[in-house]
Amino acid sequence: MTSPTTDAIFDTPQCLNCTALLTGPYCAQCGQKKAGRMGAATVRKEAWARFRWFEWEVIRHALRVLPQPGTLAREYVLGQRKDHPHPLTLLCLAIGLLLIVLGHTDYLKPEFPSEAAASMYALVSAYSKWSFSLGAVAAFASAWLLFRRRLGYNATELLTLALYCQSVFIALQMANQLPLVLAHSPALLKWHKQWSPWYMTALQALAFMLALRQFYLLDVRRDAVRLLLAGALFAVLKWQATALYARGVVEVVLWQMGL
Repeated sequence: MTSPTTDAIFDTPQCLNCTALLTGPYCAQCGQKKAGRMGAATVRKEAWARFRWFEWEVIRHALRVLPQPGTLAREYVLGQRKDHPHPLTLLCLAIGLLLIVLGHTDYLKPEFPSEAAASMYALVSAYSKWSFSLGAVAAFASAWLLFRRRLGYNATELLTLALYCQSVFIALQMANQLPLVLAHSPALLKWHKQWSPWYMTALQALAFMLALRQFYLLDVRRDAVRLLLAGALFAVLKWQATALYARGVVEVVLWQMGL
């Protein structure tokens, strides 16, 4: 599908998940409710209705997000929602798994010179949990700035793409932690902390470009320049967002501690 995304796509007597003829609000063949175009209310209702963590069928479909984040997002926003993981549910699950891995490797646990430093670190850690969503912010902003007029996707639909991308970014972070899980080496940990932000940003930019190509059905040769620009813009926005967020967290913590 390369035509613009409009409300008319959802005004059809067919199920958008399996194409069977609808005879009521639910599909008699696959069981999916008749899909409408996504909006803020749709996200809230579907997130609540589908907040079920350990469903093997959902997990099986969720694994598709790793090689096909853009395809999964496109299918989801165009109505195939019964067997696709909700983007918020998938993101929360990914963040939870990443926190378990980081806790095992002690990646976020420095040595403290004093009790005051330990207290400050506890506050910083509490505020820093939201930093796991900064990649989604950068992905959404990049897609909106460079592709918002293409195929007629609205802001909520682009946010769906960004959330699926963020789940892939977190999966890459977990894979990046594997050497630290297998080998507890202070030297390796130091090297990892110094260099991983650089190559992980490059890997995430490549994953974002892949997702854009799949989501918008882009031709690599014809749209190569715009894809490269989107990847570069994503990397810059992510670095800037991370720096601003870190500065903001430090200022808030210093204010709370009366420093």
